Amino acid sequence: MRTKKGIKGVLDNNIIILILLTIAVIVLYRILNKNFLSSNNIMALLTSISVCGVLSVGLACLFIGGQIDLSSGGVGCLGGILLAFLLGTELPWPIALLLAIAAGMVSGLITSFLVNVLNISAFIATLAMTTVYQGLTQQISNSQTMPVKNQSYWSLGATIGNTPVPLAFIIMVALFVVYGLILAKTKFGRNLYICGGNANAARLAGINPKKMHTILFVNNGAIAALGGALLAARMRSAGFTSVLGTEFDAITAIVLGGVAFTGGKGTLAGAFVGLMLMSVFKNGLIGLRLPSAWNIISQGLILIVALSLDFLRERSREKSLKVKI
Repeated sequence: MRTKKGIKGVLDNNIIILILLTIAVIVLYRILNKNFLSSNNIMALLTSISVCGVLSVGLACLFIGGQIDLSSGGVGCLGGILLAFLLGTELPWPIALLLAIAAGMVSGLITSFLVNVLNISAFIATLAMTTVYQGLTQQISNSQTMPVKNQSYWSLGATIGNTPVPLAFIIMVALFVVYGLILAKTKFGRNLYICGGNANAARLAGINPKKMHTILFVNNGAIAALGGALLAARMRSAGFTSVLGTEFDAITAIVLGGVAFTGGKGTLAGAFVGLMLMSVFKNGLIGLRLPSAWNIISQGLILIVALSLDFLRERSREKSLKVKI
């Protein structure tokens, strides 16, 4: 009996399953491609994870709080373009970076106004705002890729010393740790789960869901702009479409990692492991030199798998609640 309970406990632990799957995928790709674990490929993997991972942090908090934002990619593009534009005026890069992040925060305020005041669905509001941000970035950049002229800023996109670890990856991990602690250890984090799980119950508990959502949208805008700025440091340029689509990879990763699409459930630890699994899988496909169409198809399939798992987890939770009642 103890053995069966132990096995069931492992199977019920989404993070353990994802870690085992990630290890299995790594072993498989290493067998198929002897260069999969080379330092160059590890650097490419960690670099590709960084921007998507940064966006995942803000989106995971939003999902847990019961909201969604499809404009993160557009805000990321705007952040990168604004940064490149400001650096072109010879503004010191820390100030330029802060202003780009501030622009992301303003975008979050706009989304909050549309959702909380005008009562527009967050899905529709953020989808519409994505096109607005695309237009703004095209206008600022004149539909051209803008170079990042400040060479000292390039260091944010470089690796640490002689290691294959990019600084942007360390920044991403730091964000996961800080926000993970906030969600797990603070009153704000507990209120966030209550708000995402049941907004009416949150109101009865004295929590203001609209205020919580405003904080989440502003935070997500700031993080998305930071992601675009980090990508600009790595590429040494900013494109008006450079981050578009990354938000869907981020959503796939966090849902795969156990963050409920309907809100109120999930952890950043799970989101991080989901991000690693998805990124390793996609990186391995590239290393196998399959046709690019397969990479696109795989992204859609991974998203379907992630949403299916979320649906099954939700049904399992509902059944367990009925049994308890």
